[in-house]
Amino acid sequence: MSQNAQKPAPAGAASTARAQILAALQAVGHTADSAAALLAQADREPHDPDPDPDFQECLGGGHALVVEYGDCELLGSCQCGKPFGATTPDASLDTFARPWEHHTNTEVT
Repeated sequence: MSQNAQKPAPAGAASTARAQILAALQAVGHTADSAAALLAQADREPHDPDPDPDFQECLGGGHALVVEYGDCELLGSCQCGKPFGATTPDASLDTFARPWEHHTNTEVT
């Protein structure tokens, strides 16, 4: 194969960006564990290249109730990523309180 020829793209799970990053880290000398740890650390860091100091991203963990507006509805989730569903903007935000309390009191260790 010539130097200019490209290798075929991986298929299946190996085709995800995460899998490709892990493979690239291992190709330059990281063990599988250290590559995964480095990628996990990057996941916890803020993603905004120009963060607003008044509204900082918080990806390092936690279980705050997050309510976002999307497509004419409010979406509720936990900071850890657990979804709590959707409701209309005119409805009470208490819609998300019960599932969030259940999650934080019974599911989170």
